[in-house]
Amino acid sequence: TFHSDVVGGYLIYRGETVFVDDRAELYGAEFFRLFRDARDAKPGWEELFSEYSITTALLAVDDELADVLDMEGWRTLYRDDSFVVFETTDLP
Repeated sequence: TFHSDVVGGYLIYRGETVFVDDRAELYGAEFFRLFRDARDAKPGWEELFSEYSITTALLAVDDELADVLDMEGWRTLYRDDSFVVFETTDLP
């Protein structure tokens, strides 16, 4: 699952495997830049999703990528005032 860094700590607390959390220094500058670029829907986010076989995303509703996934036809599994969960429609 690709997710906003702001929820990484909570997901770790819940025992979930995380893509990234807010401790950027643990991931290295280049990886965290790639993460931020994907979260901000900059060119190349599709390649990152493909490289890491990402099929779900948990994003803040104001993340740029949330708008892009919505427009690109990803299925919305959950949405509230703060977060949205998407699943790709390309699953087998």
